[in-house]
Amino acid sequence: MNRLYLILLTGLLLTPSYSLARLEAGGGLSLAWPQGDFKQQVDFAWGGTGRAGWTFGSQPAAAATVFFDFNYLNYGRERRVEPFSTTIPDVVVNVVTDNFMILVSPGLAFGVGRGPVRPYGEVFGGMTYIATSTRIENRGLASETIAESTNFDDFTYNVGAGAGLKILVWKKYLDVKYPELREALIDIKLSYVKGGQAEYLKKGSIRRSGGRVEYDTVQSSIDLMRLRLGVSLSF
Repeated sequence: MNRLYLILLTGLLLTPSYSLARLEAGGGLSLAWPQGDFKQQVDFAWGGTGRAGWTFGSQPAAAATVFFDFNYLNYGRERRVEPFSTTIPDVVVNVVTDNFMILVSPGLAFGVGRGPVRPYGEVFGGMTYIATSTRIENRGLASETIAESTNFDDFTYNVGAGAGLKILVWKKYLDVKYPELREALIDIKLSYVKGGQAEYLKKGSIRRSGGRVEYDTVQSSIDLMRLRLGVSLSF
């Protein structure tokens, strides 16, 4: 992990001033397949991803990008219908339990800076928050949350590397000034995320009996193979 952080720091020191950088922003669908010990506990995770970054130079052939990634992944949801309370059994509500993780990962990417197809590679490292929360919702079309609690949570680190392709779908060929939109690209990336040890709940880990709740926690490293399908906007 220390070696990865050294690479990121070196990249930051070698890149030009932020005043020469072009803003990139994007988001999309995030799919993940647990690896290693985590695979014994969880089958699949899905969610959304967002990214903001700065690419240096004016469309160089080889581009360096400093970025910040945000990923939300849900790895298990349980939904049941319960009476609102023992004294109001004629009003029922939805009880929804979500097992999820949030990964915040700054990093450094290198790749082709122009052309219709732009391959790139990246390294990253940051923090992972893994948690289980339960909420009560109104039944019906408007699922308004009435109350919510975090059942269990933990923090750990994440480091990793990935490779991807950006495919140009729109470009403004006239000269534009910052911060106008210059390009829109499809962004497809596959990455491996090595996570530290964390304690967490999974589907079926919460046992309820006689008005009491018990948690069967598990512990493992949070390793993932992650696929991003999204868009990238260059300004």
